[in-house]
Amino acid sequence: MARAFDFPGGIHPPARKAASTQRPIAQAALPRRVMLPLGQHVGQPAEPCVAVGERVNTGTRVARAQGLISADVHASITGEVIAIEPYPVPHPAGLNESCIVIEGDGIRDDWALLPSLDWRSADDDTLHARLNASGVVGLGGAGFPTQVKARVRERHAIDTLIVNAAECEPYISADDMTLREHAADVLEGARLIAKLSGAQRIIIGIEDDKPEAITALNRAIAAAKTETVEITLKAFPARYPSGGEKQLIKRLLDREVPSRGLPADVGVLCHNPGTLRAALQAVRDGRPLVSRIVTLTGEALHRPGNVEARLGTSMDELLAAADLNEARLARLVMGGPMMGMELSRLDLPLVKSSNCLIAATLDELPTAPVEQPCIRCGACEEACPASLLPQQLYWFAKSREHDKAELFNLFDCIECDACSFVCPSHIPLVDYYRAAKSEIRAHAFEARKAEHAKHRFEFRQARIEREAAEKQARRQSRLQANKRPGSTAAGRGKSQPSNSQPSNSQAGSPQAATASSPTAPSAAEADLKSLRIAQAAAKAAVRKAEKVLARVSQSPGNKSQHQGQSDGEIEDLEVQLATARENLAAIEARLAAAKDAVADATQEPAPQRRSPDTDQERTK
Repeated sequence: MARAFDFPGGIHPPARKAASTQRPIAQAALPRRVMLPLGQHVGQPAEPCVAVGERVNTGTRVARAQGLISADVHASITGEVIAIEPYPVPHPAGLNESCIVIEGDGIRDDWALLPSLDWRSADDDTLHARLNASGVVGLGGAGFPTQVKARVRERHAIDTLIVNAAECEPYISADDMTLREHAADVLEGARLIAKLSGAQRIIIGIEDDKPEAITALNRAIAAAKTETVEITLKAFPARYPSGGEKQLIKRLLDREVPSRGLPADVGVLCHNPGTLRAALQAVRDGRPLVSRIVTLTGEALHRPGNVEARLGTSMDELLAAADLNEARLARLVMGGPMMGMELSRLDLPLVKSSNCLIAATLDELPTAPVEQPCIRCGACEEACPASLLPQQLYWFAKSREHDKAELFNLFDCIECDACSFVCPSHIPLVDYYRAAKSEIRAHAFEARKAEHAKHRFEFRQARIEREAAEKQARRQSRLQANKRPGSTAAGRGKSQPSNSQPSNSQAGSPQAATASSPTAPSAAEADLKSLRIAQAAAKAAVRKAEKVLARVSQSPGNKSQHQGQSDGEIEDLEVQLATARENLAAIEARLAAAKDAVADATQEPAPQRRSPDTDQERTK
């Protein structure tokens, strides 16, 4: 068994998990109506692929993924699409979002399943396509598309898959109950993802306050002894936030994920138990992600527990089934009390990232005290699991000194709220950090928009220059054709003497002397040399733009704190590449025209035949 390491900081808030783990996982009643938001995941919202009035079965795809980081959405009940329009969704600001509303009868449940696959014999492309078509995302709360993570071996060498079963946040017990009842499926899903990622070993990290789950996992591991991949279970003392990816990797492997880096940068891939079970169901059973296990807890509920509910189910229906006492309800929180979001209404839809609903009383989760001035006690620094300086970040965020906040690694903050929990002045530190991150992202977005407009202008200017160069090249070609001996176009539009001889005044004109001057070719050759240099630079710019675009396009995407660079950056890089190619085309057109000019300037003039009368006149 692997040796345990440790991470700095951390706290020990009350667990409050016992109330929701007394009963087995229950099946929620089939809803008569579901509301499916199109943005239930990190990245771009999905695009509807059904119309109002269309009938769908459970599992039918109703919205397609858009862009590199996105996920499909599937019907979670059998019924008719009655609306596609904005509705309130779970959001910290209470925003509306486009939703697909499906109405059924609460009884009929016809499934549109995909063909079953044997993940052991299926090739990687087939498995990737299945995950992509099933809409599976991270069910631990982040909502990152699983099919993107499954391709990580294309860019990183992965040696370890970590099953993140820590579930360190208070109240939440969805993963604990999943492991108690479906440990074998979780391990099989882990082996599936290990095959896709190339991991040679699987480590299950779990806090030691989950003895039933640990027992179930040991039985499942014993039954999987014949598997080639190494599976290790590591239990460690409970401390928040052990479930953070960087903290868990440090605790299990003693590896440091670099600043603004990903676990894949140190050869690790992390998944939570619910995601692994959903991935297995998508492959083995052909079942898209249409439901999830959610913890219903809080002192305002008479029957707390865990239920498997269809996505899009109204939260008030789930809470009512758990016997909600609305008179005692003071706060409704989605997620945990540390990193969750408070909801302003009950009739919001259950989404893929809804791992817990806390119906709390006022005594249970009281209103936060009034913020007091910082006393510089340093407790926040001792509690920070990311080894940051929360107090300094607070000053920088409050004064909007964003460059200094970034210098002090603001984006390494995992927003665990441990610093706020221990603050004797009750300063909502994480709120300041979130606001600063939002402003930085907004400024970066505006800068990208300005850069995008600049590239569009350069693209247009390059196109105009290219067209002008091509026009000039065609004009010079026509002029050279007219100068050739015997050309019929030479006399077009003018009457010439019958002997076609130039007069003495024409022969001695300054223009003729300039045309035959030896300095003209040297100037043209210098221009040709500069154009060749410009052509080489333009080719290098095109190669660099292609390389950067390929690298960013193939990246598995950044996590939620790095969403500043995603599809917008890819679009800007595509414009840069197009601009570089237009510049190269314009320079090459000018270079071709300059080569023709140099060739014409250095060409010897053809000798003219003298008439006998002219020779006799010169001998007089």
